[in-house]
Amino acid sequence: MNRISVFAIIFTLFIPLGSYAQYASSSKTPKKAGDLIESTSYNDHKRGAPRMLQYLPSGEEFVCVNGKNRYTRALYGGHTAWRLETGDRPIFATYVKNDCRNIRFRLHLPDGTVTPLEETDWCEARYNPGTRTYALKDKAWGENCSLKVSVLASLTEEMAVWELSGELPAGCELEVLNSPICRKKLSRSGDMGADPPGCFEPAEDGTVLQTLKCRFPADRHLYVGISGNELKEMQDGGVQYLALQKACRELAGRIRITTPDPYFNTLGGALAVAADGIWGEEGVWLHGAVGWRMPLSGWGAAYVGGGVGWAAAVLLLRCVYVGDVLGWHDRARTHFDNYAASQVTEVPNTISHPAQDSALALARSAKIWGTPQYSNGYICRNPRRNNQMHHYDMNLCYIDELLWHFNWTGDLEYARRMWPLLTLHLAWEKRNFDPDNDGLYDAYACIWASDALYYNSGAVTHSSAYNYRGNKLAALIAEKIGEDPTPYREEADKILKALNTRLWLPERGHWAEFQDFMGHRRLHEDAAVWTVYHALDSDVADPFQAYLATSYIDREIPHIPVVTSDDVLAADAVLPVNAGPYAHWQEQLTAAGAAVNAGKYATVATTDWMPYSWSINNVAFAEVMHTSLAYFQAGRREAGFKLLKSSVLDGMYLGDSPGNFGQISFYDAARGECYRDFGDPIGVASRALIQGLYGILPDALNGRLLIKPGFPEEWEYASLHTPDIDFDFKAGEAATGKYSSRDCSLYTVTHRLPAVRNLELQFSARRSAVARLTVNGQNAAWRLVENSVGRPMLSVSVPAASGEEVTINIAWEGELLEAPASVDAYPATRVRKAGPVSFIAMEQGQMKWWAPVEHPVSDKGKKPVPAGDFKAVDSARCTPVDMQKVFNANVTDIFRNEYLSPRSPYTTLQLPKQGIGEWCHPLKTADIDDSGLRATVRKGLLETKLGIPFRTPAEGHNIAFTSLWDNYPDSLQIPLQGKASRAYLLMAGSTNHMQCHIDNGVIRVYYEDGTCDTLSLVNPDNWPPIEQIFFEDGKSFNRHAPSLYRLRLKTGELSNNFGEELGFTGVSREVDGGAAVLLEMPLNAGKKLSHLVLETLSNEVVIGIMGITLQR
Repeated sequence: MNRISVFAIIFTLFIPLGSYAQYASSSKTPKKAGDLIESTSYNDHKRGAPRMLQYLPSGEEFVCVNGKNRYTRALYGGHTAWRLETGDRPIFATYVKNDCRNIRFRLHLPDGTVTPLEETDWCEARYNPGTRTYALKDKAWGENCSLKVSVLASLTEEMAVWELSGELPAGCELEVLNSPICRKKLSRSGDMGADPPGCFEPAEDGTVLQTLKCRFPADRHLYVGISGNELKEMQDGGVQYLALQKACRELAGRIRITTPDPYFNTLGGALAVAADGIWGEEGVWLHGAVGWRMPLSGWGAAYVGGGVGWAAAVLLLRCVYVGDVLGWHDRARTHFDNYAASQVTEVPNTISHPAQDSALALARSAKIWGTPQYSNGYICRNPRRNNQMHHYDMNLCYIDELLWHFNWTGDLEYARRMWPLLTLHLAWEKRNFDPDNDGLYDAYACIWASDALYYNSGAVTHSSAYNYRGNKLAALIAEKIGEDPTPYREEADKILKALNTRLWLPERGHWAEFQDFMGHRRLHEDAAVWTVYHALDSDVADPFQAYLATSYIDREIPHIPVVTSDDVLAADAVLPVNAGPYAHWQEQLTAAGAAVNAGKYATVATTDWMPYSWSINNVAFAEVMHTSLAYFQAGRREAGFKLLKSSVLDGMYLGDSPGNFGQISFYDAARGECYRDFGDPIGVASRALIQGLYGILPDALNGRLLIKPGFPEEWEYASLHTPDIDFDFKAGEAATGKYSSRDCSLYTVTHRLPAVRNLELQFSARRSAVARLTVNGQNAAWRLVENSVGRPMLSVSVPAASGEEVTINIAWEGELLEAPASVDAYPATRVRKAGPVSFIAMEQGQMKWWAPVEHPVSDKGKKPVPAGDFKAVDSARCTPVDMQKVFNANVTDIFRNEYLSPRSPYTTLQLPKQGIGEWCHPLKTADIDDSGLRATVRKGLLETKLGIPFRTPAEGHNIAFTSLWDNYPDSLQIPLQGKASRAYLLMAGSTNHMQCHIDNGVIRVYYEDGTCDTLSLVNPDNWPPIEQIFFEDGKSFNRHAPSLYRLRLKTGELSNNFGEELGFTGVSREVDGGAAVLLEMPLNAGKKLSHLVLETLSNEVVIGIMGITLQR
């Protein structure tokens, strides 16, 4: 450490407290580093279970009959944590922290019969966003009797009102029971999948805190309210109910969506109500409406906010998008102002890199004011508090959302006021994450998948893309407000050049996940979906790269079918009431399910990385929807729509909560369906729908609105209403009122964006020529969009002031557009080869475009490295190799060591010093116990059930470790003699998800003639972590190879089926005492052996060999 940095630390420690008083940390050291709640699943029993559509769309409503879900659809009261829980039956609960109540209704008939309303023979439940209604019938009431129950929550107060009306026997009495809930402590506010099912059921001891009895008045309309957890009959409830209903309809009506697809027509109101649910009384968008109801500066909602576990912070980031996308520009600005006041401005960077937290095993930065991270430019986690450190880089998402706010509003006065915040942020990002000034940035917990994601100062695509967009728009803003754009334009150019020269993989057609800073500086080519969608969202891609990168998702990212099963349909006896309508409902479900299955819908995982760690390989709704947005941005509208609909079906109709913008999908292997109305998916869904499907892309800083619809080709109509825009599209028969041989497209647009003066409409061609194009009835010019991929795109630009209706009418003529023939049918001058895709220059009539033709992808590079099948073992020919002279450790040492060098010279997220865990769980370890192995050794030999003996000692060193850590050599050499047909290897060591699908190490067996055979050690093909076995489900977690033979060190047992034998149920499969792996390496039996070299290639891992047996 140099003298300057030493002085800086001393200065920081001893400076008078008053000087940094506002930045004194109030946080306490956590008792445990890690979030165990986010590692808990209540859905293991559902994994792989068949599903059915639980809800069907009916106009703007979600409908079910005799549903089973309870307390899964929240109605939000005001902008506090208070809410009313509803279900598919009329039984309810209020959420008040530490005082939640269960609310039940009982109908007493004059003959003494009592009917709990949640147990009626017939219950049709509807969720009209913000409202829950129930149509009830029961045999006990009589054939012509029925009851309707509707409930609304106030949008301004912590209260709800029920309206009960219908045809009932005279003299009925309603009894309402107010009870404590059965679960005294809730971990995540009673959210679905995060707290135990049934936690809102009434107290098991039968306690009732209040009983309200009411008789139906003459008009048969009874109103019951709850406020302050007290029930009361409301004599004037009709007036109040109508007022609440009007307010609710106005809120839901902010966003109206009309399409030919009924599953989408429910989404406008659902999105508006959910978005309002994550607006907090603090004046900021919250991480979630139910669980994680807390402020975090950027996580997703400000587009609308969201996140989980330690990843909570980043989620809120994307929720902030919702404000501007859904027309709440005032709320968005309030959010931005409140967090602008949380930016650190008076703490200079006085402590140099690296500033890692020694108490948390060096895995993340130390929370000390004056370090590169916790100094000027850092944005703190809570609004209006710039003295509170957190462990996320929420700056990136917050700034991205702020820049989108300027795109929507074009507010240069506000941009001028926020300019110091923006420039301080960009300097902070550069200081922390590109300290070597190469134009590529490290990523420090800056996206949803932050938990367990670490890059060890690497060059990362997604964070570099964020910074590209930030600098690019900073340069534009600088020009508009009279500041110097040069440094920001130059930085943006540098980032883009570095992304394309270092991280773009031309042969594979996508960006690498990252490039190592340490070690061999290798590219990690197996990219996650966030790498692709952030690059496209930040305008990094050209049209060809956009198509190629999304095509990579098609090929390489796990796709999980979204399907239904008739087997799940209730096999109820004929209902005593409404038997016909119920049979019809069952028929509707069956038909709708068949249509879903015929559509071949599928959702996607975020990666195919292994082993599992939270947020590394999940099926998360916001991630799926952001990926669908990337397809729309790439011009792949059919793929974008299909993925978006797959996610909508999965969460809102097949899921347990109607209209739910949940965080985690049923198909997530680790947690299953989890959380409701989460900020992150609300924010991203708003963008996927408004900016993706409808293509509303404001560029108000340049006075322009671009509309680029992404509708499926077969749609002949669609409309959208938001506070900012009214948009209507009609085509073909829908546009003309009759069949027309000259297809017609009609677009009508009225925007209400004061800074926008011009409208550009980009739309795909329906035929090979335009007969006529008019704007407001007058002929107008159009042009082809250059380098359109997939279909020709046309553009028309017209003046369009706020409030002015613009009608654009296109009459088409000519032929339908032709599909390309094989690549060989075209001259080379018309073919642009780009990795796995060739783009053919097409020309037909007036149209020009590039047609992509995908090539069959070679198995080379993706075929798993074999571990061996051990079918040719001949014990009589097996000769164990004596390795005693090369052993350099005990296998049990692996996580008892401290791996201190080499480490990055910069502040970063990295592997903890014990060699296991990640920054969310920096103190994690695993106790490796080889007592069983050693006890099995006889006369220096370990016999295995495969018939392969290994020479290993009962005492002393029993492994030869290699590593890029200085603790062990990078490689070592083991002498061999004679000839052999194969080598059997007993190995053990570490690996992790950040080293997945890349050679962790290599074994080279050299012959006396100088040639060699090699065996790559690849996670997860043939190189597993010593502390666990791989979880595999054939979907997100798929090794595409037979199970590995593992030898349990604590018992000496050998098996390739420990997952079943040890009774594992979840994704966590840690083996008590750890396990080695057996590998089989074919050799050239005709050559004399010289030696074997084991070399570690990956940073952070330790690879050891415990035994070699040659089969002669």
